[in-house]
Amino acid sequence: MDNSQLFKGVEGAIFDLDGTLVDSLSVWHDIDIDFFKKHNMDVPQDYFVNIGHMSFMEMAKYTQERFSFKESPKEIADYWVKQSEVAYATKVTAKPYAKDMLKYLKEVKHLPISLATSNRKELYEPCLKNLGMFQYFDYFMNVNDINSSKSEPKIYLSLASIMKSDPKDTLVFEDILTACKTAYQAGFRTVGVFDQSSKKNEELIKENSSRYILSFKELLN
Repeated sequence: MDNSQLFKGVEGAIFDLDGTLVDSLSVWHDIDIDFFKKHNMDVPQDYFVNIGHMSFMEMAKYTQERFSFKESPKEIADYWVKQSEVAYATKVTAKPYAKDMLKYLKEVKHLPISLATSNRKELYEPCLKNLGMFQYFDYFMNVNDINSSKSEPKIYLSLASIMKSDPKDTLVFEDILTACKTAYQAGFRTVGVFDQSSKKNEELIKENSSRYILSFKELLN
């Protein structure tokens, strides 16, 4: 799908945060390394793959149950949040042309824009403000708030409804396979965004997207 087809009749846009708008992989890797080091362990090789599509609390529950850690899922989640707050407010960087993409959709296309994330407000709000992107968003939704995850389309359908945007005329920007597949199968115009963490699934993401991009610059030409 070329740019003219992608944007034709579009009524709203939904963005993921981590790996789509911002480069945060190294932050979470460092946090996970520190967390497992506390338990005298290395991070298992399959860990990042297994938690990629989960909500924040699902990740904490999975981690506690799989490794039988003495901390409760809430205590694990609280530790992650505390460690990540400073990093998200000061260290996380924007993907190239991400801000330009948001500005184009808001100021040129005059679209409502939503954030669909598994991150808490305490993380995404200071991050977006620090990067000068917060003002472009009209709505924010966390999968935890609706007892869901991105393995089901509830968050996308909910945001589309709030924006009064038909799914077939709503852009969804995601970087991981599970999320792209969920949105695409639910009838959204799904844009798969390259991220190094999802490179191994690149071909499958392409198959489950209306368009696949290496950079937002491709949509601004």
